[in-house]
Amino acid sequence: RTNGQYSIMMGEVRKLLTYASDGSPLTVAAVEALVPKQLNDRVFDLVTDVLRKNAAAALALYRDLLAQREEPIRLNALMLGQFRLLLQVKLLAKKGYSQGDIAGTLKAHPYRVKLAMRQVDRLPYQQLATAYSGLVDTETAMKTGTIDKALAFELFMLKYTGQQSGKHVRG
Repeated sequence: RTNGQYSIMMGEVRKLLTYASDGSPLTVAAVEALVPKQLNDRVFDLVTDVLRKNAAAALALYRDLLAQREEPIRLNALMLGQFRLLLQVKLLAKKGYSQGDIAGTLKAHPYRVKLAMRQVDRLPYQQLATAYSGLVDTETAMKTGTIDKALAFELFMLKYTGQQSGKHVRG
């Protein structure tokens, strides 16, 4: 949850020590409740929700990120990067590259490649390409101001998860 960042880690350790100072047990549940996920982890969760076409979960997470003052254009850029990685991993795996070869070729952390390989294993290339293209279009709309940034990203998620055709998503 700290992405190996020492300063964040030390702050979270202080928080956990304060929590446990009254004798409260330091359980996994307590750590999960007290130490927030980093933005990259939350974007990974958002990508997963979108890929699973779970509009309700994707919108809930997106709105939570907005409430934490994350910028829609930043979230779109992070998602774009993740989908780019998924596409690259899909193509290289199809060509017979091993996980290590893919990590080396893309200069990506091996664990990121491992997670990406799990995600793309059962996904058709066209599904990934469609999402990537949608994110590019969303970024263009955001940057040109043709639509509100927050709305543009929501519309991408609804369109990609198949919820744009009159189905209602509570949120």
